[in-house]
Amino acid sequence: MDGETQTYADGGGDRTVTGALPSGDPLLSAMLQLPDAVALFRAHRDRTGMLTDLEWQSANPAAERLLGVPRLAGRRLRGGGTDAACPDLFTTLAAALHGPVQRIVAARRGTTPVRWRVTAGPAPGGVSAVLTDLGPDIPSVTELSAETLAAALEHSAESFAVFDHEDRLVHANGRLKKDLPTLADLLVPGVRFEDLAHSFALTDPRLTTEAERAAWLAARLERHRRLEPPAMLPLPDGRWLLSREHAVPGGVLVHYTDVTAQKLNEERLRIREAEAHAARSEAESASRAKSAFLAQMSHELRTPLNAVLGFSEMLLSEAFGPLGNPRYRSYAGDIRDAGSHLLALIDDILELSRLDSGGMPMAEEGVDLEALSLQVVSALEEAAAEGDVRMRREVPPALPLLQGDAQALTQMLTNLLSNAVTHTRPGGEVVLTGHLMPDGGIGLMVADTGVGIPTADLPRILHPLEPTDSTIARNSRGTGLGLPIVKRLVEMHGGRLELTSQPGVGTAVVLVFPASRSLPRGRCRPAPLPPVVLPT
Repeated sequence: MDGETQTYADGGGDRTVTGALPSGDPLLSAMLQLPDAVALFRAHRDRTGMLTDLEWQSANPAAERLLGVPRLAGRRLRGGGTDAACPDLFTTLAAALHGPVQRIVAARRGTTPVRWRVTAGPAPGGVSAVLTDLGPDIPSVTELSAETLAAALEHSAESFAVFDHEDRLVHANGRLKKDLPTLADLLVPGVRFEDLAHSFALTDPRLTTEAERAAWLAARLERHRRLEPPAMLPLPDGRWLLSREHAVPGGVLVHYTDVTAQKLNEERLRIREAEAHAARSEAESASRAKSAFLAQMSHELRTPLNAVLGFSEMLLSEAFGPLGNPRYRSYAGDIRDAGSHLLALIDDILELSRLDSGGMPMAEEGVDLEALSLQVVSALEEAAAEGDVRMRREVPPALPLLQGDAQALTQMLTNLLSNAVTHTRPGGEVVLTGHLMPDGGIGLMVADTGVGIPTADLPRILHPLEPTDSTIARNSRGTGLGLPIVKRLVEMHGGRLELTSQPGVGTAVVLVFPASRSLPRGRCRPAPLPPVVLPT
């Protein structure tokens, strides 16, 4: 170095050496040329033998450049402040007094953080060391990935906790501590999952007894061990977390999602469904009460009407002698007609009530629509002729039988054809057609060239007792319940009613029956047809 005298303790007294060996020493020459820092340190101890400091006994130029301190020989590591660039150097070299050591330590090159590799071992009276500058302290890809993942978890909108293979906590993000504030102080690395679950059970207000807490804890641990499907976790503050558990290398990831909004929506939906169910039940109860009332009132209404109709017929027949003034006979006819219309209205209301309440049983038999349509058209020919209305029927004889109730089918066609004849002006036409639909079902259509129905009235015409266009009322004294009754009857057969109309052009009503009700003609014998009862 500079030739000055240095001493070191070797346990056998002080020996005098020089700071630099003779230049002819090949080992020293090689050391001086090394790019890494090479140094020899002398150990200083107190009277008790405790290590107090390390002194630079010799150092090559690379060491002086690394430390940024000229003439290191003779300076103290701690006392002389030569460890300022690397505070961990003293600790590392002190460990090397007892055996070889190699460590990566943090240091500084000016203001730049760097890393040094320190390789050291015992030497007479101290320690020898090689210091290598590894450059700026740049984290590895693995370290960066871990830091990035940790940062992502901290900023995640969901809660995470990772447990190792011994079910001890490795990491919990900050969101979990906010979601589970009663466990925040316990969420430290090393705590067991079972201890966390037990603490949660103790703070859950829903679990009021020791037995309830024990049962909940056992179920929670079992689900954790089995990694079962997600489960809802209610919190004391009213929030809900969705708990999911996934196996990860070396342990388990427990993942919580706040689903309070979803749970509240489900609860609102459940309440609405309960309210709707209650409303339906109330409506059904009201409908049953209405049907029961109408059925009970049927006899009460019919009894006086039968008397009115009977006495009016007797007056018209003059069974006990002439009435005298001709006006009396006209009045008696008006009484009979009004009573008949009122009786027909009562019958239709009762019929509609029975259909709405499901009190009308339906037979399942094969009905020949060609024969049925002929019977209904024949029954209405006289009424059509009186109104100068032509009737035409186009129902193929080969049309499949329709599985259904013959009485109901007869009533449907009778109501539709009667309405069509009633609402068709003299010289008009009413047509009944039947077709096999592309899907195998059967369609029946009744079309007329009558007054038609305004577009605004079409939605209301199929609902009972709704007011419709006054033009229709002026052309008929019907009850207005024929179409609603037909609609109920076709729906009982699994079909539908389609209505189209245009004022001044006419109306078409189509009954569509599903393919499941089409029966091949050879499969069964057609059912007997009931008599046609024309509306009053």
